[in-house]
Amino acid sequence: MAFDGCREKSWTRHLDHLRAMKERGLLGRVHLSHDAGWYRPGEPGGGRFRPYSFIFEVFLDRLKASGFSDEEIDRVMVKNPAKALTVGVKRV
Repeated sequence: MAFDGCREKSWTRHLDHLRAMKERGLLGRVHLSHDAGWYRPGEPGGGRFRPYSFIFEVFLDRLKASGFSDEEIDRVMVKNPAKALTVGVKRV
């Protein structure tokens, strides 16, 4: 399950989703991503840039404050993406 668009305006919804996945024992299936970048066609210069930092600078602390363990955060932020990116890769 991918939860995209994690940013200041949506973090409470993302936290609720992650809590629900945790309660169901499904954190091993979660992918979390930012709502960042800048390109918006039609806006001067492509629009206002939003840095790729909210999850790392703000949201992870909010997860910890909400009772997520370091192991659970590592599952969502490191292990799940690593597993997803190795699908179809033959190891030698």
